Amino acid sequence: MSQKELQRYHVMSKVLEGRMTTLEAAESLNLSTRQVFRLKAKVVASGPEGIIHGNRSKVPVTAKPERLMKKIRDLYQKLYKGFNITHFTEKLNEIEEIDISRETVRKHLREHNLIGEMRHAPKHRSRRERMPMVGMMLQHDTSEHDWLEGRGPEIKLIASIDDANNEVPYALFVEADGTLPNMEVMKQIIRLKGIPMKFYVDGASYNKTHRKGGIHYNLKGEYKETQIERALRELGINLIIAGSPQAKGRIERLFGTFQDRLISEMRLKKISAKEDANRFLHGEFLPDHNKRFTVTPAKKGSAYRKLPSRINLDSIFCIKEERTVQGDNTISYRGRIFQIIPQNGRMSYTRAKVEVQEWTDRTIHILYKGKELVVREIPEKPKRQIEKPKRFNLKDFLRKEAEPQAEFCGVT
Repeated sequence: MSQKELQRYHVMSKVLEGRMTTLEAAESLNLSTRQVFRLKAKVVASGPEGIIHGNRSKVPVTAKPERLMKKIRDLYQKLYKGFNITHFTEKLNEIEEIDISRETVRKHLREHNLIGEMRHAPKHRSRRERMPMVGMMLQHDTSEHDWLEGRGPEIKLIASIDDANNEVPYALFVEADGTLPNMEVMKQIIRLKGIPMKFYVDGASYNKTHRKGGIHYNLKGEYKETQIERALRELGINLIIAGSPQAKGRIERLFGTFQDRLISEMRLKKISAKEDANRFLHGEFLPDHNKRFTVTPAKKGSAYRKLPSRINLDSIFCIKEERTVQGDNTISYRGRIFQIIPQNGRMSYTRAKVEVQEWTDRTIHILYKGKELVVREIPEKPKRQIEKPKRFNLKDFLRKEAEPQAEFCGVT
């Protein structure tokens, strides 16, 4: 008998002897009076053995066969190493066709020391209410993480999450973070869903300039908007800068989920290239993730606006800079020279102001008064190889001058 059972038998003995009432026994054992009456009847009928639970030493009806549990342990240690318990249980149910609960898996792996105890740090939560309707606000950010776990190049993940229902409309693995990669994600979201009301982003320099005197301020100290601010303004989208990572908690928690589930899935499929990672992300992972984690917003309907057919998103989500055409009808852009070809009866564009657009696919487009010009890139001229004269070295000169004299004197 356990100490708990011994305590119960001790109290019930006093009840049978008349030294303790049923109500006092119930309070002492923290049981109801009905439970005390049942225990009393079992002790009268079977003695001390009546206290022992009837299922002791019996195999539970719901117990899983040891052969099955060994298979689960092997799968966790070999094929699904690193998966969290919920994710691992999903794979057992969907792929391995093993119908088992998450708690059964957790307890079994814990009994065999394959996982540790769950740790819950104390948290103070003061969470902002969700937006009531989809499309009202998208939280947008970039995650720098070892997504391929050393199997391939270092890549970053850019993603947005709808604040109202946790849907991830689009995400993209890129080699480097910056203006054009972030524009590509925003552009694809608008193509898929429509124009949202606002983007909630961090204070990266390509989103907004905060430091006066930086590259986005002119010589007079006047602020010049970033390319992303300009693109969103052209579509009527508000840009909100978060004051801290905690302020955009939904996108931060999303990246935590991705760093757990997405990395495990890509490890399982042995993905080692950016292109393969994006194909898996768009074709399999995001649809399944949105199906599992999307919640119902407070209000029905959508705040996304339909994209007008006349708008060319490529010419909005791009880098725009102004150039003055040189006398030979060329312009220079980031070390590259472009020759403007005569067209529409106009032979020269000398001193004309043109707009240079660098699209997200890295192609260059040159526009004059809203119309694209025909241009041809001129290869950079090869640099002349000029041989530099050798510098005069006084020590070498004195050594060479001394050599004949040494030989004449017989010095070795």
